[in-house]
Amino acid sequence: MMRSIQVILMWFILSPPLSSSAQSTRQVNDLISAWQTEEARSVLLALKSSGVHGPVIDLLEGRLAFMTGDYKEAVDRFEAAIIADPSFENRASELINTARDTLKHLGQMSEARSEDGRFLLRYFKEDQLLVPYLMEVLQATDKALSEDFQYTPPGRVVVEIYPTADYLAKVSSLTEEDIETSGTIALCKYNRLMFTSPRGLVRGYGWRDTVAHEFVHYYVTKYSANTVPIWLHEGIAKFQEIRWRSQPDRHLAPPQEDLLARSLDSGQLITFDQMHPSMAKLPSQEAASLAFAEVHLVIDFLYKRGGYSQLRALLQNLKKGLDMDHALLESYGLDLDGVWSEWLAAMKTEGFQRYPGLVQRSLKFKRPGDEGEPEAEYDSIEEKEIKDWAHLGELLRARGRYYAALREYQKARDKGGDGHLVVQNGLAESLLELERPVDVPSALQRVKDYYPTYLTTYINLGRSYIALQELERAVMSFEEAVGINPFHPLPHQALFKLYRELGEHSKAERAQRAIKLLQAAP
Repeated sequence: MMRSIQVILMWFILSPPLSSSAQSTRQVNDLISAWQTEEARSVLLALKSSGVHGPVIDLLEGRLAFMTGDYKEAVDRFEAAIIADPSFENRASELINTARDTLKHLGQMSEARSEDGRFLLRYFKEDQLLVPYLMEVLQATDKALSEDFQYTPPGRVVVEIYPTADYLAKVSSLTEEDIETSGTIALCKYNRLMFTSPRGLVRGYGWRDTVAHEFVHYYVTKYSANTVPIWLHEGIAKFQEIRWRSQPDRHLAPPQEDLLARSLDSGQLITFDQMHPSMAKLPSQEAASLAFAEVHLVIDFLYKRGGYSQLRALLQNLKKGLDMDHALLESYGLDLDGVWSEWLAAMKTEGFQRYPGLVQRSLKFKRPGDEGEPEAEYDSIEEKEIKDWAHLGELLRARGRYYAALREYQKARDKGGDGHLVVQNGLAESLLELERPVDVPSALQRVKDYYPTYLTTYINLGRSYIALQELERAVMSFEEAVGINPFHPLPHQALFKLYRELGEHSKAERAQRAIKLLQAAP
């Protein structure tokens, strides 16, 4: 959309010979396109102070207001431009209609600001409990990325939480089909971060890393003046998405490593060209997952050749106007084909692991009427005998017959291994009821590795660590649970007690507020 807007504005602005005011309006337009909003604001104010007015100025003011999150002001400015020149209604229809739709769908959101004014969070009331947790992630990410980029984007950062994934389609150029097919749950677009609340998915998801991922996009776009292609953008964001909580590393989850190993063996990789114009346009969630794994490791490959200083140099080369081949040659001595060839050769020698029994799980978006979390995922078990034992174990456990349930789960594990979510978590819950918490962590180790965003695993681990009086580990497990589905009350209840016992009163109060909000929810 941004390119079409720029063309529209340039049609109005560039009428030779260029006057000084036309040069300034072009500069404002270019700065907004490059997400240099603070600088664009300064130039625009200077332009108006010199006495320049008219519908083009209204359109630029509207565009800047939209890009800084003031949707009412944006629509008002666009309407003023249309009154002065009705042709804008058609010539800038994409921009104007996007602003109108955004105001329509998001105009009633609540707001929260960080104490320093750096972050403006917008949310619907059902997502209020996310605010303190989200603020913590944003502030930690901001600090880490400022160090890595040696740069801090100026101005306010707008972050919006949407109740369901279809809101991304309401306020962007994505369709609902794009979102569902690719599993897109967040965007960094129009100079703001947008992500779907974990309550909009059947089982939640790793929303904290997702938010950090989008914040990396924000940094990259600002730092490079919006000159970075999608494969590089997504690679840096994937590589850096854990920086709010740890140092960068490969951190490939087993599902992605398994997928990459199979794709390397078959030669069925996603090319850089196929990733354009967006990962959200890829044909399946599995294709998107593979593409993310690839670009993640491409950035790991480049990082090992020059650290952050060379990555910064690459982005600055692109900002200066170099094409990708020349930007890479200056920074790494390789053009794009060379990077792909050397990276691919290196990957083929890595010996990526395959994970027996691992099932590739897709994000499941809630449908109208969906409530809560399904009890079990029997469809992930292919063998009928194992499925029957697991189902019988569930029935016995529901009736309080924990010894009998444990025997059924053990049969299923002995036959199918310890990588089934339903089997291992049912086994763990039976062990907890039988007061055998010491056996739970080992029972859940494989499924925790295989499926790192499965809520029930962390709840069962947390319960076992409490029973074992390993309180720090219990805290880590329940915090992981909050990082997947913060709308489940049990992790907050456990954390409230744990933090009080550990003397961390502010965190205990945060957990208590979350409990009250959940109790007050309809």
